[in-house]
Amino acid sequence: MTVRKRRKKNKLRGHRTHGKGDTKNRRGAGSRGGRGRAGSHKHRFTKYYGHFGEEKKNVRGRAKGAALNLDQIEQFLPRWIAEGKAEKKGNEIVVDGKNAGFEKIVARGSLHTKVVFENVTASKKAAEKLKQSGSTVKGEKVEKEEASAKKEDSGKTEEKAEDGEKEAGGESDGSS
Repeated sequence: MTVRKRRKKNKLRGHRTHGKGDTKNRRGAGSRGGRGRAGSHKHRFTKYYGHFGEEKKNVRGRAKGAALNLDQIEQFLPRWIAEGKAEKKGNEIVVDGKNAGFEKIVARGSLHTKVVFENVTASKKAAEKLKQSGSTVKGEKVEKEEASAKKEDSGKTEEKAEDGEKEAGGESDGSS
């Protein structure tokens, strides 16, 4: 048979002070020296002295622009053309991301029309899918990728030059 534990409240029935000493100790917050951090500059200084001078720092997140999937862009194109947020030039459609209200292209879905995007960035997969559909992205993202590709090429040529020097140095060390 299981034994039930009595609640403390019930154990203390019949005891006038319920284990809290004199009855005036139970009145309000005065018996504990105030509520919360009250007295932190006086009688509780040693408890809270490490917290003085701290400021709460509000870290604001940067506002992120909307990201659209390729299939969403396909759906919005007719509306953007009607509203004047995109222009049709020949067989291409020119979409300015700022006017259309988005900043990034993400790769879900596919795009079947040729679109030229301006003021927009694209994820890697989205950029690959855009190339397959004949679309292009003008702006920062493309420039950064080209610049990093040029840096990689120049790094490879420097490594080849260093390897050539090492080989030449190795031959001269062996002959001496």
